Amino acid sequence: MDNQLVITVKDLLLFVLWGALVTLFVYLILILRRALKIVKSVNKVIDENRENIDSTLNVVPDLSKHIEVITGEVAHDVQSFRTTIDNIAGTTESVSGTIKENQSFVSGLSSFLHTMSIGKALYDKYFGGKMKDIKETIDEVNETFEDKTSQGEEQL
Repeated sequence: MDNQLVITVKDLLLFVLWGALVTLFVYLILILRRALKIVKSVNKVIDENRENIDSTLNVVPDLSKHIEVITGEVAHDVQSFRTTIDNIAGTTESVSGTIKENQSFVSGLSSFLHTMSIGKALYDKYFGGKMKDIKETIDEVNETFEDKTSQGEEQL
């Protein structure tokens, strides 16, 4: 008796296909089992927090009404400020245009003020102490004059 076992490529491919199919079903069962555990956990959390969830769901309609009112108020305020903002933008454009037109005058004025500040700094550096001495002398003269005047009035 000749016992031969003949395996064809078709048989081999069918074996691999069935093996893949069984593996796929095993993974599908594991995924469904995990999903079932997650659903049970979610249900447990929901049951434990039922009161808080119900109170939150009761507040949500009022909250949405308040949000709608606030949104309307903000839209109204933005609309009322829009003209002010447009006026500010127009004024800014006008001022910047005027500055550009008078740029030579502005730069000349800036140069003059800079020169004046340098002159003041030099004056303070070289003559500031002398002016202080002169002011002190004037104050002493005024005090002496006031003292003499008050003494003269007392004698009268």
